[in-house]
Amino acid sequence: MRGLAVLPLALAGCMQAAPHAIVQVPPGEEYAAGAVLVMPTTCVPDGVDPVLCSPAAVTVGQPQPLTPWPTSYAPWIDPTLRLKLEFAGYTLAEGAAMRLETGERTDGQTVTDGSSYSTTTVTAGPTVADLQPGDVRVVAKSLGLGGVVTSTFTISPAGFGEIRADLVVTLWDVDSSAARWIVRCGERMYGYRETPLRLATCVGNGVLAALAPDNLIGEAL
Repeated sequence: MRGLAVLPLALAGCMQAAPHAIVQVPPGEEYAAGAVLVMPTTCVPDGVDPVLCSPAAVTVGQPQPLTPWPTSYAPWIDPTLRLKLEFAGYTLAEGAAMRLETGERTDGQTVTDGSSYSTTTVTAGPTVADLQPGDVRVVAKSLGLGGVVTSTFTISPAGFGEIRADLVVTLWDVDSSAARWIVRCGERMYGYRETPLRLATCVGNGVLAALAPDNLIGEAL
């Protein structure tokens, strides 16, 4: 599975058109932007080797760039999504930055050849991003936030040994738990870095088109 998935990426998207956003907005609701809690992108392997959800793991043995590849797709997807959400008028509270408890600090001392060295180790505590969805909404509501934005990057088979990726971003209402809007983009895997970047831009532009079209200048959905 892994060998089949890696090889086609250099070929699959050579002439691939830019992905287009699909925007779902249930009728009869107001969708004015406000303060929301944003969660880091999670990857879901749907019928493929779970190792594909880690760019660093799936490219082991291949030539590496100067900057090491991340262990998840979030560092490539989330910055673009957050920028687009802010352009759409949202005020963002970062779930992965909100700690539920303080980290654990351990101080130590090492003596070597008569010299003494002090060491300090800090173990980070859990964050809101580690909670279950229901608990995340409780936290968001307690902070006076109107919604929770989740982002899912799904990798699945695309036939002929290729794979595809789909990015779905949803705004969940904290009171009803209903989706206030859903924006999705997908394509055959163009590259382990290129495709998440392309899909993040595509979804971000979809959010802008639905909520703040005046800020979508020179961009195609």
